[in-house]
Amino acid sequence: MTIQAIVLLKRSEFLAELGDGRRLAHHELCGLAESMHRAGVLAADMRCEWRSGHRMLTAGQQVALSAEMLRLEREDARHPKPVRAVDAPASIGIALIA
Repeated sequence: MTIQAIVLLKRSEFLAELGDGRRLAHHELCGLAESMHRAGVLAADMRCEWRSGHRMLTAGQQVALSAEMLRLEREDARHPKPVRAVDAPASIGIALIA
């Protein structure tokens, strides 16, 4: 299941409202990108929006955010997380992979 995000700018803080109800906030664009990436948001599932009382992200900020999200996705693809073994009770005789 993909998690969608709406990105907003309020004063000097970047905000992301995730489709599952969580809200993320960061003062730096790259920091917000990293937080969204850790939350499971993909670059294709993110959109920037303007609302009353908020400022619109500039075209440059939107491109930078998208580029950082794509960089994080590529980095994950090149360096997959290692699979770790979980000890099972000796009576079962198997190892579970998480």
